[in-house]
Amino acid sequence: MPMTSLNINGRSIDAKLGETLLEVAERGGLALQCDCGHTTCESTRVTVISGEVEANGSRLKSTVLACKATVAGDAELKLPASSELQSLKGHVSAVRKVSDDLFELRLSFTKPISWRPGQYYHVEFRGQERVNLFASFALDAGTEFNTLIFLIEQANTPDLFAMLAKKGDVKGRVGITGPYGSSFLGHDDEPLIMVAGPNSLPPIWAMALSSVMGQPRREKMLILDQSLKQDQFQQVFNWLNRRGIQPTFADLQGVGAAETLQALLPDLTEFDMAYMAGSRDFIASLEHVFIEAQATYGRIPNFQPWDDVAEPIDDAAAMEPAE
Repeated sequence: MPMTSLNINGRSIDAKLGETLLEVAERGGLALQCDCGHTTCESTRVTVISGEVEANGSRLKSTVLACKATVAGDAELKLPASSELQSLKGHVSAVRKVSDDLFELRLSFTKPISWRPGQYYHVEFRGQERVNLFASFALDAGTEFNTLIFLIEQANTPDLFAMLAKKGDVKGRVGITGPYGSSFLGHDDEPLIMVAGPNSLPPIWAMALSSVMGQPRREKMLILDQSLKQDQFQQVFNWLNRRGIQPTFADLQGVGAAETLQALLPDLTEFDMAYMAGSRDFIASLEHVFIEAQATYGRIPNFQPWDDVAEPIDDAAAMEPAE
């Protein structure tokens, strides 16, 4: 089989034409946490600096999914500097019922926890199916050392929600593995646009808080589906308002939702950085707004109970490389 070479994060690795980029990276000892096995988790997105790869429908601007894209010739790639994958045992240190369909869950560990806003964990409680949960912050922006906070919404994790509702103050052991996902907040200078769909506030709230605290001079815009304008999230909105970010609420699900989003971003260009969290259908209905503007763009797909059998987003048509 014809051979070629990939330069990945400065390391030259021999490769075979037709191999997936993930196979080459793993053979070279470079970590990419492929989680879902069928291109829907967005955990293996890498940047193509130069050369050729066969994107196989996974291209977003200059990025491709390494689990789907294959070697087509010599190329230079850049892998994201993600947090190291950890498997830890911890315990439930607090459960707070926020509303009839939202709990705030706090897990504590004996080792430091490292993650980036936009990433998620596998979380396993004794006697429960594993769930994928986005790490976030408490609604009042509070946190503690060696803790993870998850906002448990009934629509996303009904079984876990039912367990918390039934048992109330759960104090059991819990295991986590992660963090996963490559669409996380980076240390960039581009204007930051954050969009959240129904039942998808936790990762965007984490991004908003982190950008306010760590990137105070960065231009920011937060656009939320109108379904998120609920009393249970008022602490979040108050905290952001006090720090100069006023969320914009809009109908991002109805007829003309893409036009609505486009009208809110009349000056969108390739120099903007956008993240969108939501179901795959929600993302697919709106993402062409960012793709057509050539904005740098990250997907944060929400994990609904039926995601294990759903088909991945079909992005083959509009994903042309940036000029």
